[in-house]
Amino acid sequence: MKNLLLLLLALPGAVFATEPALRAEIVAASAPEVAAIRRAGEKATAALSQRLLAELTVALGTGGPENAVDFCHLQVPALTKPQAADQPEIVAVKRTSRRLRNAANAPDAAEQLALRHVEEQLARGEPPPALFVQRIETEGSPTPEWRVYRSVVVQPACLACHGPSDQLPAVLRDALHERYPKDAATGYRTGDWRGLIRATVRPVAAVPAS
Repeated sequence: MKNLLLLLLALPGAVFATEPALRAEIVAASAPEVAAIRRAGEKATAALSQRLLAELTVALGTGGPENAVDFCHLQVPALTKPQAADQPEIVAVKRTSRRLRNAANAPDAAEQLALRHVEEQLARGEPPPALFVQRIETEGSPTPEWRVYRSVVVQPACLACHGPSDQLPAVLRDALHERYPKDAATGYRTGDWRGLIRATVRPVAAVPAS
């Protein structure tokens, strides 16, 4: 298949020893065979990104950074559930990163490869890809899994809770430590790449229109 970047044939070693072997490929987002998947994933990830930013802005405006921490801790998990009535083809939506705040967002094996794909692009001096598609074949599974990833770039509003730690108010640092004792998601600046939003699309969406 054209326009495929092979990331991994099988995952060796102890890190992923409990997961089935998989083959994950990055498919060019412009490839006609993934047009339906790209559109569905783009819509789902954009909706989540916009909603999170809008509601975070409200939380900051009504109660400051401490309120935003509570918002992220208590309400954001519900926002990442796919809206079946709006997009029944979306199986799951998730945020992930190398530098985690919430351990529930830890990347799985395929997400590790997606993160690495972006990191390699950044290492070459290129900007993070706005959107890309991943095709996953897992040992024992008869059908592939399709994922669409959207890069998360730090916005000015994000710095209230994700900026340099020494610039955060002490009360906020205490709140973060209480909620997320292993927090690694500070030290960012506007424009930094933060991580990925991922939407899993039903395989039937991979069939191109005739």
